[in-house]
Amino acid sequence: MKQTVVISCPIDTYSGYGARSRDIVKAFLKTDKYDVKILSQRWGSTPFGFLQADNAEHKQILDCILLQPQLPQPPDIWIQITVPNEFQAVGKFNIGITAGIETTLCDPSWIEGINRMNLTLVSSEHAKKIFEISAFERRDKN
Repeated sequence: MKQTVVISCPIDTYSGYGARSRDIVKAFLKTDKYDVKILSQRWGSTPFGFLQADNAEHKQILDCILLQPQLPQPPDIWIQITVPNEFQAVGKFNIGITAGIETTLCDPSWIEGINRMNLTLVSSEHAKKIFEISAFERRDKN
């Protein structure tokens, strides 16, 4: 029996995160080792409609999109492709994928999001370094 992987991502958008999402989904489908399900998400005001049903590769992706966004049970693997403050641990194993940040220090909400995941993948060594060196101390506002 194949493990279930659910990928929450802006799969059908005209965005960099949409392109990254399609690359990752295609890689999982190519292995034929997983039961791939997709939760299609918005990406800001980026338009939907990249995937075309008359394209065989796109049709394979479209067939994986869940029409009911409720998951009956936690998936074996949960992958979320977005900015880290949106990461949620939903599966038995949770992977966050993000482009990261092009600055010298990261917002605490992004560190909290990364800490919710079992594994976080980023697009650059710079982003990785900033996530590794960023730290904050939570204090009681009272």
